[in-house]
Amino acid sequence: MAQKNDFSPASPLDISRPISPKSVVYAGSKPLGMSPLCSIGPGSSFSVTKLDWNTHFLTHVDPPCHGVLGGATLDQIPLSRFMGPAIVVEARGDCVELADVPPDISGTSILFKTRNSNTPTDAPFDPDYVYISAKAAAALVRAKVNLVGIDYLSVDPFGDETVPAHHALLGNNILILDGLDLSRVAPGHYTLFALPLRISEGDGSPVRAVIIPTT
Repeated sequence: MAQKNDFSPASPLDISRPISPKSVVYAGSKPLGMSPLCSIGPGSSFSVTKLDWNTHFLTHVDPPCHGVLGGATLDQIPLSRFMGPAIVVEARGDCVELADVPPDISGTSILFKTRNSNTPTDAPFDPDYVYISAKAAAALVRAKVNLVGIDYLSVDPFGDETVPAHHALLGNNILILDGLDLSRVAPGHYTLFALPLRISEGDGSPVRAVIIPTT
């Protein structure tokens, strides 16, 4: 019998996007590759799948080296940075504005819930996704947050090659968590777990992001 998901207040909430060949990828990227190498049956004792991905797709973390020359790589960042207190903030506009940044958030991870979370993972790429404005990114830097999350594939607006939010956050050693699904999550306080793969000198990694409500 299939296990029923339990979303009671004490249960972890999975805020990751499901990975499949039909999942959305950033404009210009090739679809995610997943193909069987072998299946249980005559001639094979195991099922094995071949994966063809890059380090930045769906729910993934950006360390500083992703956007800053000489920035810290995944294996140089303490595991404690990928877990701990988090605040889910709902932003209702076309971008996350300065007014959406809460006060007194030093050392906390801030996850922005926007209309992006209502977009199915297998929907076509939407260039009008909600992003983080340069002023909001600067405020998050001043607040000295630990990590900033967004519920689409980038914190910067589509087509802006200056990537101001990436440079502001990563340039100040603030981690970025892209591609979240916060559709079933209420604004409030949580504990976040978003551990990346242990990639040597990694510039990014998919994660299984989970939050637990705090009481």
